[in-house]
Amino acid sequence: MGVLVLSLTWMVRLYTVYTILNQALLIPWYRVAMGDGANLHLLYCIGGKKMKRLQGVVLGMVCVAMVTFGALGTSGAKTLKWKMSSCLNSENLFTLHAKDWAKRVEAKTDGRIKITVFDSEQLGSERETLEQMKIHALQCGIQSNSSLTMFGKSQVMYNLPYLFTSLDQCVAFSRTEEAKMLAEMFEKESGIKIIGLFPEGFRHIMNATRAIESPADLKGMKIRVMENPTHIASMNAMGATGTPISWGEVITSIQTKVIDGFENSIPTLASVKAWEFQDYLSLTTHFYDASFVVMDMKVWNELSPEDQKLVMEASDEATENSIRLIKEYTKNDLETIKSNGVKVSEPDLKPFQELVKPVYEDFYKKFPELKPVVEKAISLQ
Repeated sequence: MGVLVLSLTWMVRLYTVYTILNQALLIPWYRVAMGDGANLHLLYCIGGKKMKRLQGVVLGMVCVAMVTFGALGTSGAKTLKWKMSSCLNSENLFTLHAKDWAKRVEAKTDGRIKITVFDSEQLGSERETLEQMKIHALQCGIQSNSSLTMFGKSQVMYNLPYLFTSLDQCVAFSRTEEAKMLAEMFEKESGIKIIGLFPEGFRHIMNATRAIESPADLKGMKIRVMENPTHIASMNAMGATGTPISWGEVITSIQTKVIDGFENSIPTLASVKAWEFQDYLSLTTHFYDASFVVMDMKVWNELSPEDQKLVMEASDEATENSIRLIKEYTKNDLETIKSNGVKVSEPDLKPFQELVKPVYEDFYKKFPELKPVVEKAISLQ
C-alpha cells in the first residue's frame, strides 16, 4: 500500500511538471500568432509541427521519470524492524523456534520484515516483555502459556495438570475451533495477538535432595514454579510448596537454598546443564508446556492482509519443524542427563493425578464456560 501511494504521488507531481512545460511551449507560439495574423497559416504548418515534436519530447521525459521514480519507490519500500523477546538462552529450543519463525518471516516477505531475537531475558522477564507489548514498546516475543495467564484468564486452561498426555494431543487441540476461540478471547482480554504454538514438552521435577517416587517424597520441598496461580496450586496439591520465581533467578535461588528444586522440560534442563547442581530427575509429566509466539495487536493490525497471511504461514512451518526437533531433543537430552550422573525415576502418576483433581474443580467454578473446552482437550488423549 505504501509503495502504491508513493507511486501515485510521483505521478501527480510529474503530470504537473508536464502541464507547466507544455504551457511554456504553447504560449510563445500563441503570442506570435496573435501578433502577426499574416503568418498564422505558416505558424500552424511549420511551428505547430515543431511544437508537437517538443510536446512529444516533454511527454517522453515525463514517462521516463515516472518509470524511474516508480522503481525507486518500489525499492525504497519501508523495512519493518521488529524486536522479539525470549527468556531462555540461545541454544534452547524455545529460542531456536523464535529464530526459525523470524527467519521464515523475513524470507517470505522478501526482507520487508526483519526480526531480531533477544534471548536470555535481555529485554526483560516474560511479564515485563508482555507489558512492553501492551504499551507498544516491543513488537513480538515467544512466551510460555503460564506468563500469558497474567494478561488473559482464558489461557489458564492450558496450565491444568495432566490435561495433555502427549505432544500429538497438544498439537491436535491447537488446531481445533475451541483453541481458536481461546486465542480470540485472549486477544480481546490482552490486546496481544497469538500467532502460533510452540509445543515445548512435558515438565518434570528436578532436585538435589531425593528421588520423587510418590507425592510423599515432595513433602517439605520448595519447588520453583512459574508465576502462575494454577501452577502454584497444582504443586501444592501434589505435596510440595510451589514457589514462583523468575527463570533468570532459578540457579541463584538453588545455590542460596531459597528453593530445593525446580521443574521444566527435558530440553530446557539439558540446555542449562542442570546436572551441575541437581542430582535427581523425576518424570512426573505434571504440565505440558504449551508456549506461543505472540505480537502487539497494533503491529499486527498495521500489516496488510497479505503480510498477515505470510506471518501465519511462517508460524505453521516453524511449528512443524519444532515438533520434529522436540521429539529428537527430548530423546537425546534425556540420555545426556543420565550420562552426567543424574538419577532418573519414573513414578506412578495416578496418585499425583488424584491429588490435583481439586484444581480442576476450582477451575470449573471460576470458568464454567470453559468446561466444554477442557472436555474437548481430554477427548483427544
